[in-house]
Amino acid sequence: MKLLHALALSIALLVAVWVYLSVGNPEFRFVPWIGFVAWAAFFAAGGGADGVRKSVAAGLAGAVLTALTLFGVDALGGGLPTLIVLVAILAFLLVAMADITALAYTPAAFMGAACFFGSGAKLDTSALFVCLTWCLGVFFGLASEQVGKRLARAA
Repeated sequence: MKLLHALALSIALLVAVWVYLSVGNPEFRFVPWIGFVAWAAFFAAGGGADGVRKSVAAGLAGAVLTALTLFGVDALGGGLPTLIVLVAILAFLLVAMADITALAYTPAAFMGAACFFGSGAKLDTSALFVCLTWCLGVFFGLASEQVGKRLARAA
C-alpha cells in the first residue's frame, strides 16, 4: 500500500477513536476540535519525535501564556483597552519565544493560544483539559504516523 493511502487509513481509524473518546464520552472533557488542531500541528511540524517536541512545547506554551494573559486582563479590571494591550503583548511573546529552541515552533504557539481562547477556557480545571486535549491530539498524530508507516511496509 502506498504510504499516503496507509497514512489516510490510519488517520481515519484513529479519528474514529478520537471522536468516540472526545464526543462519545463527554465526561472525559476532551475538546474534539482542539485535538484535531494539535494533530495538524504535529504533521505541520514535520511529524516524528521532533514534531511531538515542537508541537507539545510551543502549543502548551501558547495556551499557558494565553491563560496568564486572560488572568492579567481580569486582574486589571477587564475591558477592551486592557484586552487589546495584553493580547498584543501576548502576540509579541509568542513570536519572541522562538529564541528558545524548545519553543521555536511559532505556528503551534499561536494554535495553542487560539485553542485556549476558542475553548472559552477559564483559569480553572477547564484550562487543564485544554492542555491535556492538546497533548492527546499531538500523540494521536504520532500514532497515526507510526501506524501508517507500518501499514505501508506490510503491503
